[in-house]
Amino acid sequence: MSGTPTADRPDPAEDAPLQIRFIVPPAFHQVPVFGTEQQVAEELWEMVCEVLAARSEEDRAAWAMMLAGLIPSMAEAGVIHAGMCLVDVDGRPSMATITASLCPLEGTDYPGAVDFLLTRLALSRPEAEVTAVELPAGRAVAVIDAVATAVDDGSTPLDGLAVPLVDGVLTTSVIQVHLPLPNESQLLSLELSTPCPEDWVLYSELFADVVRSIHLEFADLPTVSEPMYDTVDEEVAQRVKAAFG
Repeated sequence: MSGTPTADRPDPAEDAPLQIRFIVPPAFHQVPVFGTEQQVAEELWEMVCEVLAARSEEDRAAWAMMLAGLIPSMAEAGVIHAGMCLVDVDGRPSMATITASLCPLEGTDYPGAVDFLLTRLALSRPEAEVTAVELPAGRAVAVIDAVATAVDDGSTPLDGLAVPLVDGVLTTSVIQVHLPLPNESQLLSLELSTPCPEDWVLYSELFADVVRSIHLEFADLPTVSEPMYDTVDEEVAQRVKAAFG
């Protein structure tokens, strides 16, 4: 994955400034989250036109409106990076999204954060698979789940993709990794989601690559000019693939 885009954003904590870096697969186009309303609108339209170059103006407008409606909630949720891909897999269209967010680490201290999250997430999401994983950046919690969303009129901007609707419900498969940060005050969460069940293996391998590449460095340390982790962690990839089924 060497040479692919990285996502950098300083930690806002004044007492422990921290840079977060991870490698984003090149197929994922960045969704604008920061900037003025005008800047976000312009960047969003440019991105949609690039990703959906082969689709009609009506389709591009529908996608832009859908994404624009999500941006305020992403900002409120502490999203620091959002990306989406729309690719052909074996001759059919497929899509997925990757987001990264920061939130306060609450209810626990840093040394016990992973065990705390394991218990809390297992109780709050009993249908999900919740496990601990070891990453180069530290011990983290992985969650694999399915999210059902009712589609009122039976149509979405996903029309034309291999996305099954069952009784007007869209099921999106999600994998998250929650990593307590060494500043001991924040939690970094990365998430991959896709409504395309045929492509679990493909996207799980990409996501394993992303979480493997997470690199954290405090501001007073030398800047790393090259990604430190640019290969797939096969053990993590196999865990994720096995959980996806």
